[in-house]
Amino acid sequence: MKYKTMLPLTLLWLAAGLATQAQPVAPGEMLALSRNVTGQLTINSMRPGGCATLVCTTNIVTFNHCYTNCYEKLVCTTNATTGQLQCTNVLVCNVRCFTNTFPEITCSNEFLNPATVTLNEALSGAVTINGCDELGGASNLVFQARIYATLRTNDWRGSHLGSFKILSGTNLIAFGGMTGINGAGSHRGLEPCAICNHLEGTLQGQILQSGPLQGARIQAAYAGNLPNVSCPASSAPQGAIALGLEGEVIVPCFTFSTFDPVVGKLPPPPSPSTE
Repeated sequence: MKYKTMLPLTLLWLAAGLATQAQPVAPGEMLALSRNVTGQLTINSMRPGGCATLVCTTNIVTFNHCYTNCYEKLVCTTNATTGQLQCTNVLVCNVRCFTNTFPEITCSNEFLNPATVTLNEALSGAVTINGCDELGGASNLVFQARIYATLRTNDWRGSHLGSFKILSGTNLIAFGGMTGINGAGSHRGLEPCAICNHLEGTLQGQILQSGPLQGARIQAAYAGNLPNVSCPASSAPQGAIALGLEGEVIVPCFTFSTFDPVVGKLPPPPSPSTE
């Protein structure tokens, strides 16, 4: 009876923590995620891709070195007046130089006529709710992603992976990872199989915001177009992007366990009885 009494109270308390949620959600419930992202895709850095070739060159190096050798030499003179022989030690220094000429081999990794590039990209844009969305929520969300893409340079087809986060101001709402393809379409009959200004993939993440959706798992597909890029493109596509997210959010199931708020972990199990 204790747990049956606590469950409705807990749901009401969690629902009050997320004021923008239209209705309380049940543990294990699946909700439709449908959002649009409008923003910018920016290339932060680009380097050649593929395998490097070891290129070696031979140069003739001339090495010059000089050293000085100093020693004391006994020098004696005869005094013309007294006829006495006087000797003193005099420091004498000799300089010797030599030249050595030899071949030196220098090697470096070169990307000769690279056919692929590796890009470090940033994606940022405002999030808006689409008609199929069942989450509700704030309208001031921002989607940010860091993407690493490997593309071939003739048509910008390739793949990417990265991480994303959803922010409300400075508050982190959700985060996760993403992976997908570039320059290709997967909808046969609805779009060409080669689209240089297109990317799509899947993302997985988790909601961190306090409330009834805290800890909920995100699983969604995304597809985006860069409308200002015309194909074929002479440079790697970037600029304005329109991205659509379609998927689901699964609310976690409640678990009841004894938790110690002081040490922040479950207490150890009791020792077996010796009786």
